[in-house]
Amino acid sequence: MAASPASRSQATSCLLLLGSALLLIRSMTAFLPAPLSQPAEAVALLRGSGQASAALLAGAMTGVVPTPAQAYSETELNQFGLVFALFTLGFFIAGLFRMLTVGRL
Repeated sequence: MAASPASRSQATSCLLLLGSALLLIRSMTAFLPAPLSQPAEAVALLRGSGQASAALLAGAMTGVVPTPAQAYSETELNQFGLVFALFTLGFFIAGLFRMLTVGRL
């Protein structure tokens, strides 16, 4: 079955957005290069250059952004568990019904 042109354009734009995000993440390195032969340039790299500020930004964002485990409260997790349990029970009952109505096990 052929996909519609609208879904192709959505898929293309989604892939383009994902690729640009991966390139952006890859370009944000937090590592400094090895020290150069001139110590003055090595000191300049450690005092406010672009790569050092990128490392500072990455470290600051790591400290500020909560981890996924801290982002959900216990109430939210219990509500999700209740919905997930009902969803799983529905599929289990549907599977039993299908298995018993086919006639052979």
